[in-house]
Amino acid sequence: MERAEITHEYQDIIRATDKGSLPEIDVLEQVMGRITELEDHRRPSLKGAMRRTTVLGSALTLILMISVTAYATSEYIQIRNKAGTVKVQYVAPSDETAGMATSYNKYAMQAQNYAKPGELIAYYVKDNNTSSDSEPVLQFEYKGNRIPSYVDFSAEIKRTGAPELPEVTNGYTFEYGIVSPSIPMTDAEKREPIYQKTLSELTARASKATSGEKLFMMAVPWSKPAFVSGKYSKGGAHISISVNLMHEGKMFVVQEQENKVEKITVAGTEVVYNSVNKEQVSYQYLNWYNEKQDAYYTLSSYGDKALTKEQYLQLARELLE
Repeated sequence: MERAEITHEYQDIIRATDKGSLPEIDVLEQVMGRITELEDHRRPSLKGAMRRTTVLGSALTLILMISVTAYATSEYIQIRNKAGTVKVQYVAPSDETAGMATSYNKYAMQAQNYAKPGELIAYYVKDNNTSSDSEPVLQFEYKGNRIPSYVDFSAEIKRTGAPELPEVTNGYTFEYGIVSPSIPMTDAEKREPIYQKTLSELTARASKATSGEKLFMMAVPWSKPAFVSGKYSKGGAHISISVNLMHEGKMFVVQEQENKVEKITVAGTEVVYNSVNKEQVSYQYLNWYNEKQDAYYTLSSYGDKALTKEQYLQLARELLE
């Protein structure tokens, strides 16, 4: 499989107030904002979503790399499946992963504005190929959709085959959920009938255009999920459970110096407890790989009563058993 390019969608962790309080910071956003890419070019659906997290009034979509630090300077955490294949590999920071940003082009913005919540928009930009022999390609934008009803959220999970998340967990009740699509990126996906039909229709419209119009787009149906998450609340305290579907990819996790990690076995599963301490902000979160689902989980806590390490592990056990 090809290695997808590595990007950063967010700047560093949002700073806390002068008093150092953190109640308004959604830790999941800050953790997910450090995500890069899996092997296998299908993960860019999360790149787009990272520009539209809950802070921006929209949703996350797919690709995962969490920023953490090795538990020993000479060791890098690996999570393997039962066959011994490394599925999650922690790596040292590099120039590629530090501070890079992807521009959000005007056509993507127009497609985002055109979309309704929950819609996946395919768009084609006329005369955007780099050479005369370039094959025309589709680009995609997804408009995030928070689902406030657990019944509707569960129905969307069933429709897409995404991992199921609970309605209540550890006394925290469901507030809203998100299910986001996998973006067609591989050669095999581009050969599928829906992709070819959409490409033919948009390029035909582009060839007939006489007004100088360059952008052609349409909503397309989707059923393959890339990301699912749920936000849960207990008064002013919140937890987020997010799941990135890896679709046979491999995840690379950047290990930064100021963060500490610990690998612990919970209910027969290796989980990674992350403790981040920066100049004006600190937080914790938990990760693990689910081999049956081929999915990477992130559990985070924020608000006026964040989880302790013991509570994180207890909650992980509840979700894993």
